Amino acid sequence: MNSAPEPVPLPSLAEIRRVLARLFIPAANAIEHVLVWSAFRRLHQARARLSHYRRRGDPLPQDL
Repeated sequence: MNSAPEPVPLPSLAEIRRVLARLFIPAANAIEHVLVWSAFRRLHQARARLSHYRRRGDPLPQDL
């Protein structure tokens, strides 16, 4: 029973990109990116909230 090993398919371009990204981008950068994005998002939400009040001519809430 000499069966030949099944050929392994070549990796896709997406798989190659993912492997290279994981090898060359340390996890610390990912954590920093998440924290920077979170700060940006909260700032954007605060600005949008102010803009909505100003556009309607409503008084600003006391917590801003």
